[in-house]
Amino acid sequence: MSATDSDLVFRDADPSEDDELARIMYNAFLPIWNHNWFQCLTSPLDPITSTTTPLTPLQTRRLAFYRSWFALVRIHKGAVTLAYTPSTTNPAPSSTAPDPPLFTTSPSNAIAAVVLLLPPHARPSWSEPLIGWRSGLLHALFGLGLRGIWRVAVTFEGNVERMISEGLKARNVAGGHQGNLVMCHGCVRNPQWQGKAPARRLFDWAIRRWWTREREAGRAPTPVWLDTSIDEGVRAYEEIGFEILGECAVETGADVNGIKLEPEPTGEAKDKARKRSRQWVMLRLPPEEGKSDGAK
Repeated sequence: MSATDSDLVFRDADPSEDDELARIMYNAFLPIWNHNWFQCLTSPLDPITSTTTPLTPLQTRRLAFYRSWFALVRIHKGAVTLAYTPSTTNPAPSSTAPDPPLFTTSPSNAIAAVVLLLPPHARPSWSEPLIGWRSGLLHALFGLGLRGIWRVAVTFEGNVERMISEGLKARNVAGGHQGNLVMCHGCVRNPQWQGKAPARRLFDWAIRRWWTREREAGRAPTPVWLDTSIDEGVRAYEEIGFEILGECAVETGADVNGIKLEPEPTGEAKDKARKRSRQWVMLRLPPEEGKSDGAK
């Protein structure tokens, strides 16, 4: 299924495109503090381009981390979606040419954004080691080392679990259990694409389509939740109807981009890092839940 919105085409991604989409996700998340902090970096990673060969071990591990997200979503029969700019080379689907172009080689600069959605009761979890192994997620986590695993599984995800549980219970949503909700497992804009809010627009389309399919199947639409670690993301998600359920700060001992400094930052540098190193969990309710979804 696809849809066109002025300058973009929204559609499901083909599995053959996942490697390229993971590369886009890698490049999009390079400046995000928690992704660098998970990997215990002491210097920034370089982007991966079509000429980046061979990859460094750190690049390989980071890319494998994102690649496992796509495998996990597909195993759970979630939604892997993309937005692209139609052109004569990459036309929008039509009645005469219904099959969209596939983006399987780098660089795919026509791709504007990528969004991953996990269905209810499907989560990245230590309690499902077989799925973790099949998706590559467990291998990717082990590649972070013991300190990185602790940062992901205990510190960061511990904060997420606490905030989402408290927020849902306070609002009496989904029985207080995030497993009853749809989860956004990734929402990024291609850093090489220039345009207005492609990830936000794709995300809104993916959510509305999910709810439409639930209604067509005779089910009530399921609320959607996410976690984010950048305040710019909070503002973008609020534009399409999300509200903040919880917020907390994380002491990283790193700079604003999650890169460890020796010695640890102090004074103004530490204050800037503390303001930047934050987590949020957010929720979007369907209109049927008694309020407008707030999308603009």
